[in-house]
Amino acid sequence: MEAILSKMAPFSKRTILFVDTLGDMTKIDDVMRVLGLKPHVVHSVAEVVDKDKCPHVDTIVVDTLNMVSGLVFGIGSRVFFSFF
Repeated sequence: MEAILSKMAPFSKRTILFVDTLGDMTKIDDVMRVLGLKPHVVHSVAEVVDKDKCPHVDTIVVDTLNMVSGLVFGIGSRVFFSFF
């Protein structure tokens, strides 16, 4: 675990937007915190569009490919996505 944390050190405190529409039961947001990241979990695209409630994010993680088109149209086309 120490080796992983040292590799993650340059990315610590980065804000990760996790769009959780399926009700994640794996606690991936807890794993992100252990890795030194700051997850911001939302459950719909509507929560992302409201810029007052959504912080500046470094990475977006979505739980389903269906969310990608909604996010691109909702927050702009200059977006990178991570899928798991």
